[in-house]
Amino acid sequence: MIQIVHRILLPIIFIFSGVMFLSVIAQVVFRYVLKQPLPWSEELARYLMIWVACLAGAEAYRMKSHVGVDFVARLLPLTPRKWVSQFGHMAVFVLMVVIIYQGLILSWMLMDQESPALEIPMGWSYLAVPVGAAFIALHALIFFIQGLGKQVNET
Repeated sequence: MIQIVHRILLPIIFIFSGVMFLSVIAQVVFRYVLKQPLPWSEELARYLMIWVACLAGAEAYRMKSHVGVDFVARLLPLTPRKWVSQFGHMAVFVLMVVIIYQGLILSWMLMDQESPALEIPMGWSYLAVPVGAAFIALHALIFFIQGLGKQVNET
């Protein structure tokens, strides 16, 4: 399951990053070389950066690359350390569910408001937060279930 999500997210992250890069390059060329700034490129780059950050955050959680404070956990014996890890995954899951719920409400409320340059609903840019949180919640739940399997097998 995690690999399927990874195969979907990674190309999207790369495409969004590439479009963001091209948008910024176009803005620089048009503003400083051609002296005709593009009204939409900065806004597009900003919204794509939000999406990339939220989706890449989910990928970082999947790869366990997020910064973590595990100094105290490393001092614990193996079994309590596993339970601390399990608690952490469940806490992340619960927090992400709250973020998904509140983020969807906010995104829905902002669907009537248009962005200044692109004239797209603002809710689409805000939707990046609950979508990224949904992927993190999915990974946290999978890690929690995998951790339960390991603890049952080792006892």
